[in-house]
Amino acid sequence: MTALMSNKKLVVLLVFLLCAGCFHEEASIPSPHLSTSPTQKRDNDFLVVAGEKIGIQDQVQPRHLTPTKAISFVDELHGYGITSTTSDLQFLKSSDGGITWRTLSRLPHTIMPNAIAFFDSQTGWLLTSESSDEKSNLRLTLDGGQTWEVIAQGLPGLKTRGEEPFFRFFDRHQGLIAFQSGKDMMLLRTQDGGLTWSISSRIAMPVEEKGVFTFRSAIEGWFIGPSKKDKEASILYHMTDGETWQETGRLPSFLEPQAISFTDSQNGYILLRANQQGSENTWQFLRTSDGGKTWSQHEFPSTFQPLAASLYLSFPTTASGWLLDARNLWRTTDGGLNWRLLTP
Repeated sequence: MTALMSNKKLVVLLVFLLCAGCFHEEASIPSPHLSTSPTQKRDNDFLVVAGEKIGIQDQVQPRHLTPTKAISFVDELHGYGITSTTSDLQFLKSSDGGITWRTLSRLPHTIMPNAIAFFDSQTGWLLTSESSDEKSNLRLTLDGGQTWEVIAQGLPGLKTRGEEPFFRFFDRHQGLIAFQSGKDMMLLRTQDGGLTWSISSRIAMPVEEKGVFTFRSAIEGWFIGPSKKDKEASILYHMTDGETWQETGRLPSFLEPQAISFTDSQNGYILLRANQQGSENTWQFLRTSDGGKTWSQHEFPSTFQPLAASLYLSFPTTASGWLLDARNLWRTTDGGLNWRLLTP
């Protein structure tokens, strides 16, 4: 009986992977050219206007089980996350917007999660590595995270140690992994649900210093990095062709970008930190609803002090968003104007 169930699960997995292109009839993504064009500058910089201050609400009832490594929300209620112990990873699910979580499955001997990406409530991918080596493993679930199958190993050019890469599936067959390496950015693309991956030519970065970035599709992305001339100022860049970063304008001075997220081509969000000597960090939040032409700037209260070493910002809808650091999880239901702490 056990063998029969295992065979049925394998058949379902193979059908999903072989028919990945059947789910959508989108045109295939062209591969970038072998050479990249210099960074271009837009004639008109974007506009930053003052906005209302942000409100923070503490959690009323303490929750003991929450994600600590990665999260992925598919709508305003359903989310998935990872927490780790000394011997395994626990895969968690929330059906109430991240207020409560329950364990769906465990992955023994897997202690290095890199990223998680869910396309809908049943279909998701988990990028990890085994504790015994550094090779990457890509797992797929078709039942909402109750069971996982390894579908790819040793992805080209990807080392699992170090900073977490950008990882997202835009539909059931097209996915992207992006990470910055010095002066270059590497893009890994799949068009068959994660079975095979192709590595792009090296995408020239505007600056060598680390920045924050996100992608809306396999060829459209946003990047924020320090100015070459003024290290205390940051520049926002936009990519629309999968190979060239175009400068769109300067961010407010003395603010260091920490995370960025775009819901769609028009609505985007940036979390920034102002590091002032002799005092606590102050935090700002930028929002745009016109594709980055205009941004409103909002100040967090002084009580908002996330751990800046590892921040993840996600807005699956224009109203619902989540912010995760190594210690806490926050949620907003009004586009970032008010946040609620979901951890004790």
